[in-house]
Order: sequence, then C-alpha cells, then structure tokens
Amino acid sequence: MSEIEKMQRYIERTELPADLHDKYCFCLGELDEVWKFSQTDMFSALCLLFEYGKAKGYRAAKAERRSVV
Repeated sequence: MSEIEKMQRYIERTELPADLHDKYCFCLGELDEVWKFSQTDMFSALCLLFEYGKAKGYRAAKAERRSVV
C-alpha cells in the first residue's frame, strides 16, 4: 500500500460529523491562493496547508468541547 493510499484510508476511517465540513472546510478561494503560491514555492505551500489543517482541526476540537460542556 502506498503512502497516498494509507493517507486516504486514514481519512476515510476518521468519522467526521457532517456539520464539521460546513464550518471548517477548505474553500475554493483558499485553494486558488495556495495553488498560486505553490507555483513559486511548493514546499512552503505544502507546509502552509499542513499547518492550516492543524489549526482548523484544533479549532474544531475546541468548538466541540465548548458545545459538550
């Protein structure tokens, strides 16, 4: 199994609530800007995406904890 397949499987096995996608999705405008950025600096663009995803996940977890309490 390739690393890409492992990553896809990891995502598929993570059961995310449906409403989470509405609040913490990656928007088309953001994707377009990252695409433009990647044309000059692919590594930094990938790092930015990773850090952005972590921040989105962190905020999603914080919001979920607030709603439970």
